[in-house]
Amino acid sequence: MNYSFVLVGAAVVFFFLLLGAIRVGRYLGRRHAGDDKGTAGSAAIEASVFALLGLLIAFTFSGAAQRMADRRNLLVVEVNAIGTAWLRIDLLNADDQPLLRDQFRRYVDERVSYYKHVADLEHRDAIATKVGALQNEIWKSSIAASKHAVPPFAASYIASVNDMFDSATAQTVAQKVHPPIVTYMFLGFLALVCACLIGINLAGAKRDTLLHQMIYALVMAVALYIIVDFEFPRIGAIRIDQSDALLLSQRQAMGSAAEGVSK
Repeated sequence: MNYSFVLVGAAVVFFFLLLGAIRVGRYLGRRHAGDDKGTAGSAAIEASVFALLGLLIAFTFSGAAQRMADRRNLLVVEVNAIGTAWLRIDLLNADDQPLLRDQFRRYVDERVSYYKHVADLEHRDAIATKVGALQNEIWKSSIAASKHAVPPFAASYIASVNDMFDSATAQTVAQKVHPPIVTYMFLGFLALVCACLIGINLAGAKRDTLLHQMIYALVMAVALYIIVDFEFPRIGAIRIDQSDALLLSQRQAMGSAAEGVSK
């Protein structure tokens, strides 16, 4: 499924929903135009609702941007951990190195595949299962190899492998950490309520301010689009795919299995 089109489609639908909410508000405003008592104190209520909308957008936007930055930083940490563990294989017995290097290459290949398919939930989970199996293989091989190495060197290598696995787990968890869906539902509902209030206030206007209505609907739809795009930065306009180049560069530095045998 192409989630980019789904996200854009949802934003377009929400844009027209906002315009519709404004129209509903204008209809209600004109229907009760002569009821002055019903509008007493309404300014305070409207101010509170709009303030809540602004506050919620600000917090949601800030949180989504921070989570995207955290995922990018975690990828850097993971690449560094893989590079460190790869270099420390040299501390082990020479006979144990070829197997571990081959396992490391396959492990990084699966991590690269994971990031490429991170937006495909089913495929992503299947790759995560393969990654877990490779982690078990690497761990068993590492424990066996450490028994043939000098204890300080073996301990240093094992610690780096553990850090590599921990960073991968942290990244996998970070990909699944998002605000509850009810947060976005309430944010959309609040935007529609505010649109209705705008329509009520426009009920007394002599001319149809369609341009202003479209500006509000466009701004709100784009704001919500950006917030969701920050939360899922690999499926929309905002992407962190360029950060994957670090992992690909690390994989290229490892060479191929054939190169390892020739050496």
